Amino acid sequence: MRMWMAGLAAAAAVVSGLGGSAGAAPLTLGQALERARSANPALRAATAALDAARGRLAQARLVPANPTLGGDAARHTVLAAPRSDNIDRGVELSQELEVGGQRGLRVRAAEHDVAHAERLLADQRRVVEAAVRRAYAGLVAAARRVALARESAALAGRLLATAERRARVGDVGALDVEIARIEASRAEQAVARAVAERTRAAADLAAALGAEPTEAIEAVDDDAVLGVLPGAEEDLTARALAARPDLAAAREEQARLEGEADLTHRTGVVPNPTVRVFYRQEVEAEHIAGGGVTIPLPVFNRGQGTEIAERAAAAGAGAEVLRLTRDIPRQVHVAFVRRSAAAVAWARYRGDVLPAVARAGELLERAYSTGYLGLPDVLTQRDRLIAARTEAIAAWLELAQADADLREAVGEDAP
Repeated sequence: MRMWMAGLAAAAAVVSGLGGSAGAAPLTLGQALERARSANPALRAATAALDAARGRLAQARLVPANPTLGGDAARHTVLAAPRSDNIDRGVELSQELEVGGQRGLRVRAAEHDVAHAERLLADQRRVVEAAVRRAYAGLVAAARRVALARESAALAGRLLATAERRARVGDVGALDVEIARIEASRAEQAVARAVAERTRAAADLAAALGAEPTEAIEAVDDDAVLGVLPGAEEDLTARALAARPDLAAAREEQARLEGEADLTHRTGVVPNPTVRVFYRQEVEAEHIAGGGVTIPLPVFNRGQGTEIAERAAAAGAGAEVLRLTRDIPRQVHVAFVRRSAAAVAWARYRGDVLPAVARAGELLERAYSTGYLGLPDVLTQRDRLIAARTEAIAAWLELAQADADLREAVGEDAP
């Protein structure tokens, strides 16, 4: 039995080495957020999309049609003089002109496109930062569970040693020793499970940060992830409606699509003329210079279908604006209620439960050592104390995650 327990402890130590991050400098929450802003793949993609929108804006400011230069040559034969051959030569320059304010409409639509991409980047940052906060809190809670499991294993080891000592002097029977040995092995198994959970939590945070697969991630164990309880729900709702970048992005998208529909309509109603000038040299040194204007007639195709599609897309973007305007207050309400309840629960555990658990733990081990309590009673009470501390960690994690949810719902960092 002793050899089996030693092997189990060694296996737990190996898993602990794999799940920990020895040699890795622990990250503060601020450092984790800063890393995610620069390395998260989703934020990189959103930044690239913004660069593309800025390129489209630069293109929209250019004249859409380049000038056209053409030339021609023809052999000219005079019938009255069969041997008289001449070469007619000509050159022509033409340019399509934008009229009716089309350039302004096109540039404004491209500016809305850039603003839309900027809002999408800000919204992606909002989502990523909330994910980092949740993952960071999850890793801190997992590390606390590992510490609790190891503390419980150490206590189980001391109880086993006490049971063996008391058995040698005849205070307890062999049954107490075997029960203590079983509890010690269970405690080591709990350590292995907690370490595996910490490994998973570290992987979640690494994914949110955009870290390399081989990088060890560790979080500083503090309460930085717990924000100060913000003001009234009405104030938070007003801030959310004013600051949420996804709502602003939907409005910019609606404006962009409406602008493109206006441009399509204007192009169809007021077609762009093409101005041309030419010069020709013909027989008997005749020189001809002139010009002309070509105007397409909007008879068959005025972009009617394209305009309908763009108006419909703009209406869809308007529906998204309406949905977010109605949904954001609900999101803030749910997050506010959840965070308020979590704050009350964590305050109760921190102020009342945890101090009582610490005092009871000291008394419990002393009671068994002195023979005041039997081993079954000690193990029952130990499980209760461990459960209380586990619940306290869960309450802390619930508050941290509820705080991240509220920040995400508001769309800006609450103080």
